[in-house]
Amino acid sequence: MYRPKYAMFFDLHTMQACPDVGHAFDAEKFAEQLHNAGADLVGFHAKCNQGFCYFDTKTGIRHPSLPEGRDLFGEVVAACNKRGIQVSAYFNCGLSNEDAVRHPEWSRIGMRGEALHPEIYDLGWVTPYMRTMCMNSPWHDHLLGLIREVRDRYPVAGFLFDSFNVFPCVCPVCTAMMREQGLDPNCEAEVMKFARQTTLRMATDISELIQPKKNGLLTYFLGISAKDNARIGSYLECECLPTNPSWGYDYLPLTSRYYRTLTEGPVLNMTGRFNNWGDFGSLRPQTAVEYDLFFGLANGMRPNIGDHLHPRGDLNGCVFERIGKIYRKIKQYDEWFDGAENLADIGVVFSGALTGSHGLIGATRMLSELKMQFEFIDRDSDWSKYEILILPDDILLDDVLAAKTEAHLRAGKKLIATGKSGLDPAEKQFRFDKVWGAEYLGPCDYDPAYFRLTGDHADEIPAMPLATYSKGLQVRALDPANVAGKIVAPYYNRHWDGMYSYFYTPPDKLTDLPFLILNGQCAYCTYPLCESYYEHASPDLRKVLEIMLRHVFGTPLLKTGKNLPSFARAFVTRKGPQRIVHLLNYVPELRGKTLLIEEEIPAKEVEVSLRLDGAAVKKVYLAPGRTELPFRTADGYVHFTVPEMSGYCMVVTETE
Repeated sequence: MYRPKYAMFFDLHTMQACPDVGHAFDAEKFAEQLHNAGADLVGFHAKCNQGFCYFDTKTGIRHPSLPEGRDLFGEVVAACNKRGIQVSAYFNCGLSNEDAVRHPEWSRIGMRGEALHPEIYDLGWVTPYMRTMCMNSPWHDHLLGLIREVRDRYPVAGFLFDSFNVFPCVCPVCTAMMREQGLDPNCEAEVMKFARQTTLRMATDISELIQPKKNGLLTYFLGISAKDNARIGSYLECECLPTNPSWGYDYLPLTSRYYRTLTEGPVLNMTGRFNNWGDFGSLRPQTAVEYDLFFGLANGMRPNIGDHLHPRGDLNGCVFERIGKIYRKIKQYDEWFDGAENLADIGVVFSGALTGSHGLIGATRMLSELKMQFEFIDRDSDWSKYEILILPDDILLDDVLAAKTEAHLRAGKKLIATGKSGLDPAEKQFRFDKVWGAEYLGPCDYDPAYFRLTGDHADEIPAMPLATYSKGLQVRALDPANVAGKIVAPYYNRHWDGMYSYFYTPPDKLTDLPFLILNGQCAYCTYPLCESYYEHASPDLRKVLEIMLRHVFGTPLLKTGKNLPSFARAFVTRKGPQRIVHLLNYVPELRGKTLLIEEEIPAKEVEVSLRLDGAAVKKVYLAPGRTELPFRTADGYVHFTVPEMSGYCMVVTETE
């Protein structure tokens, strides 16, 4: 299987009304510009979401204005392969507007009987999702035939299959199939369950057709889970345009720390030169795209930059020029990126969906701001490699999760929990109350609630009641647990009594209800700390997590000094005898409605301490120039200072 290093992808969704598709396209010039930009893999459309094919198809619909005899896709494959550039064939599988116009019976029908779907994703009336395809209709076999044509006729490196979104369908075919399975086509939950089965079955059928692992084909299905992709595909791809609110700058930090745990195949980091798909008129700043890609590379991903190909075939030289500058800059670091693996002390457990959880975003932000090294793990992951587990906010321990937690604790390792995490699925009691140091009494009714730290930690935050910004639990501390923080009750809860609105609810008295419990192997906060941080970004809440980390973990893999700001990010990778520190110092700024990175942020005299785990250091240097830095070793760490950096900085530690 080909392992791409520098990919590009070209959107080519062309309306039926486009009068001159491919008329000005020069495949040789296109391939030459790709080569000059440094790309070694290009994704190119075989079939777009409008239902048109750009290869010499016998069964599909060619775009009506594509010149007779033109095989756009075939020309690209030939011209690129001649220059050592591999090609991945793009197929849109869930959208095919022209096929739906010609075959309405192939279209999905929604639960209200609607055939058109302008409401999808709140895009407004004009949307590519106007017509979506039913994968149980004859569309299923027609699509397999199109894919078979490309598989058999073109020497492609792989396939990217798009739009495997789970949409409900109650067409006659789906309704009959649901009834055969004992499912109710009038029950939305059961229709959605069936839709997920349908989508996965379609992807599985495609996988069985092309057999990606046996044939060494790059294969990814956009829309099905990363775990299913790792099973039936051959690589993973994280699509993230941070300028689009559906993704934003919180998406990649979550997915990158999970995807890398799922596969030994490539993981591509797809960003875009534009602000959004379908936006032909934007060119994001070079620094913004570099941030996306350096972030991905520091997390084991390879770059993939999305672009739009003008339907006529016009080539934007300035786009290739900018991407070439970006890739030339990144390639200086390839010696240290290639084959490196991420190191992590902490496994953050999640259940349900990884993305969209405010608690997981809050946990990611706090841990990133504290420069912790962590990954996301679920019930199927290997938990044994992590010294610390974090159960953020709402991880209820069923038998499987309880067994894995018990094995972790039995190995003498440590754990952090917040909010409901640790309760049984019925939310009646803690599965490990003696470890948590707490007996569950029930929900805490204070609204709002406040807290104060006590004892040795009282001076680490302001000496006043601070808001929890959320509802938590009432617990009783078990001896010999250390109650390091307590709840402060409000005068009264926020409510309306029929006459007065109790809006102003100041803190009243310190209660005996624990807020923070430090107990041997476990640090437990009775409130959903992570979601609270997402909602209000209080540095005092982050300080609580820092105290919890110190209690369970005195020697994190990486520590940085105050000259590296909280918004900077730091990662550690390992390649043979090298331990590599990646520092990223950029700020996504909200400008009106758009998040934008325009400049690299400089930093000076950045102090770094990297845990050695018994290794002896030979030298420390800045890459790519190999400028050596003075260092000292003490307390199991190598300590050094980066005199000056701007944007991205790589420091390599060579060990014996």
